[in-house]
Amino acid sequence: MLKSLEKNLGICFNREAKLSGVHPDAIDPINKVVVEAYAHIGAVKGGQFHKIQGDILKLALIEKKWGKGWRKILCFASDDAAKYVQGKSWVAEAARAFGVEIQVVHLPLEQRNNVVAAQKRQRMVNPS
Repeated sequence: MLKSLEKNLGICFNREAKLSGVHPDAIDPINKVVVEAYAHIGAVKGGQFHKIQGDILKLALIEKKWGKGWRKILCFASDDAAKYVQGKSWVAEAARAFGVEIQVVHLPLEQRNNVVAAQKRQRMVNPS
């Protein structure tokens, strides 16, 4: 996902770059781009809502802590998952208010199938 996003945006993530106390999935410190990635395929469920909400908060914190001018991106591998932060929900409104850009990077078929297979293996249910 991140390699495709780099190519689409014409930027280069620095794998060694760090931001003290906050660890985003990708950083381009030269162009001031920071990314949180969400590789789930399909609609968001259960605890996944909280992960995405936390990512929005993390991206907002980066700008607060390291100054304005950061391009904050929440990257999804699925249009269905991205819908959670689009539209009229309070989470979508928060993303817009904090200037978090939503990007969807469609994975090649083999990678997509691998992600779907991993999701099936990880399917969690509450014990009855």
